[in-house]
Amino acid sequence: MPIELKNVRFNYDLLDQPLFDDVSLTLDESWRLGLIGRNGRGKTTLLKLLMGQLDYEGEIVTNLDFVYFPLPIMSPELPVYTAIDEVMPLELWKLERECQLLGMNKAIIWEPFSKLSGGEQTRVMLAALFCDNDRFALLDEPTNHLDLQGRRQLADYLQKKRGYIVVSHDRHFLDTVIDHTLVIERSQIALYHGDFSTYEEQKQFQDQFELDQNKSLKSEIARIEQSAKEKSNWGLEREKPSGNDPFGNAIAKRMMKRGKAIEQRAAAKIEEKKKLLKNIEKISDLTIHCVRTHRNPVLRVKNFTLRYGDEPLFEPISFELFQGEQVAITGPNGSGKTTLLHYLQGKRDGVKASGEILIPQGITKSTVSQTATHHGLLKDFAEKHAIDYSLFLNHLRILGFTRDVFQVPIEEMSEGQKKKVELSKSLGIEAEWYLWDEPLNYLDVYNQQQLEKMIKEHQPTLLFVEHDHVFVERVACKVVELK
Repeated sequence: MPIELKNVRFNYDLLDQPLFDDVSLTLDESWRLGLIGRNGRGKTTLLKLLMGQLDYEGEIVTNLDFVYFPLPIMSPELPVYTAIDEVMPLELWKLERECQLLGMNKAIIWEPFSKLSGGEQTRVMLAALFCDNDRFALLDEPTNHLDLQGRRQLADYLQKKRGYIVVSHDRHFLDTVIDHTLVIERSQIALYHGDFSTYEEQKQFQDQFELDQNKSLKSEIARIEQSAKEKSNWGLEREKPSGNDPFGNAIAKRMMKRGKAIEQRAAAKIEEKKKLLKNIEKISDLTIHCVRTHRNPVLRVKNFTLRYGDEPLFEPISFELFQGEQVAITGPNGSGKTTLLHYLQGKRDGVKASGEILIPQGITKSTVSQTATHHGLLKDFAEKHAIDYSLFLNHLRILGFTRDVFQVPIEEMSEGQKKKVELSKSLGIEAEWYLWDEPLNYLDVYNQQQLEKMIKEHQPTLLFVEHDHVFVERVACKVVELK
């Protein structure tokens, strides 16, 4: 059963250019389709169009019943089963079965939804989506908030399912769970048969071909234009009044005509050249305003743990963070990683600590929150957080923002754009110490590479939580695992 898009056109009122313009595609319901593209290109919007949640021009034809992740939980204080059943009715035994297939104890469905960690909430919602095989799942960033083990379990789980569309920027995960790739590029939507690595190889080959073709055309255009100019100039000189030479004048006219023809060839080559490079991504380098001082260590932790009530969140840990070091906090979902970062920032409501923490008095910090919620225009946001507005916009541009997004209220941006706002805020704050909670959530592959390069070049003093093991291996000087 196909999903057909016929001449689909869509644009948000605040944007100058349409997100989708005359898009025609045929997708098969049996495909495990990966939907990828830079943040703000319209991945979530495309899923919403399939769900019939937005008005558009053109036609989308399908008989499929779509279901979308994440679910719009209305009453998170209720038990998991009740909270999910409220927005998507389902049978209890099916939810228990799918939870167990995702490596969870079925008793979790009677816990309050709000008390679950981000990874646990992700997995119970995914379990709910696949309770009914007649639904076609649209999975929007399901790997966010999942630890490494959770991502492996989800990959194993999805390999046993038939037909879905998944948005993710985790390359290893995509290679495991997809067999087709739909890419929203700068000026087109392209469909590739194969996983993410297959797409990446073909994309690199195509980009290099266009770069080589562009270089060759530039050289050819210059040669043609020079030849046309020489022949035209020669013809003009010979046509100047210089007595009766009808034979010479005829040759001059032919040379001028030939020059015009060569100019037309050059114009055709220029038009051919304009078709190239339209989908090659332009990636610039990020900067960070890190401050170096004499104070060391920036953080000393000795036999430290946190607890709610009498139950410790993790076994006691000991480590030190020195200036210019990057330390990763890892561990399974629910082990207390975010709680630890909150405690270090002074957010200590309801949590008790034992052990020792030493932080130099008055040290300046800059943070990236996992679940930051911001509202209003970018200019007001910059003023509120006392950051340089021009620098803030520059960071956003480097991360892939287009100018027409600058006037969009933050609450109306995509999740990836919101994450870039939070990250750009942190980059623009002069600080001795940076605390980042899952900075890669919702960021595309190019942004991940930008962050890796920036950290290696500038060496900020950084304590961060991240589940992407490749990023941790490339960036961290030390790894502290919460058990």
